[in-house]
Amino acid sequence: MRTLRYKDTCEILVSEGLLVPADIKAAQEQSDETGEHVIESLLRGTPLTETDLARCLSTQHQLPMIPLSRYERDESLIESFDHEFLWEHGMLPLSRIGAAVLIAVRDVPDTEALKVVREKLHAEPFLTIASYEELQVEISKSLQLDEEKKIELDRNVRTRRRGGRPPETGQQTEGMSSTSSLLESLNDSWENIFEEAEKNIRDGQS
Repeated sequence: MRTLRYKDTCEILVSEGLLVPADIKAAQEQSDETGEHVIESLLRGTPLTETDLARCLSTQHQLPMIPLSRYERDESLIESFDHEFLWEHGMLPLSRIGAAVLIAVRDVPDTEALKVVREKLHAEPFLTIASYEELQVEISKSLQLDEEKKIELDRNVRTRRRGGRPPETGQQTEGMSSTSSLLESLNDSWENIFEEAEKNIRDGQS
C-alpha cells in the first residue's frame, strides 16, 4: 500500500486555478466566525462546485471515486466510530478488503484522523473521494440521523472548532449545491483493491 502524502486542499485549489488566494482568505475568516469547515465556506461563497472539488482532489491525490448509493457497505464498521467524528471529518467506512478498509471521504483526512481509523478498525485505510452532499446523505442513512440530530452534531462540531464557543443562532450549515454522484474511477495504481471494491456495488437492477 503506498503512503498518501497529505496536501493542503486550499493550496491545491489555488494551484489548479479554481480559486484565488483572496477566496481562501475570505473563507478562512468565515470559517473562524461560524465554525464551519473552510471548504464548506468556499462551496457557499465562491464559484467552486462539489464536482470541481472532488475531481480536483481525485486527480491530485490519485484516488478513485465510486457511487456510494449503490455500494454494498459493511454497516458493522461504522459501529466502531463516534458519530461526531464521522460527521466532522465527512468520513464513511465502506468495507474490508484484505488488510485494508475502504473509506469514503470528502477531503483527505489529517494524520490524526487517519490514526483514529487505524486504531478503531485495525486496518490500513484506503481512501475514495466522494462529494460533500453524497457523503452527508449516506452518513445520515448509516447513522439513522434525523434532521434534529444532524443539527445537533453540526453544532457540536462548530462549537469545538470555535474553541468551545457555540455558533450564533442562524449559523447552522446551509445545504450544499446539488450535484450528480461522481462515478469515475481515476486511479489505476490501486487497481486490485478497487476491483475488489467494485464487487460490492449493486448492478442497479434489483
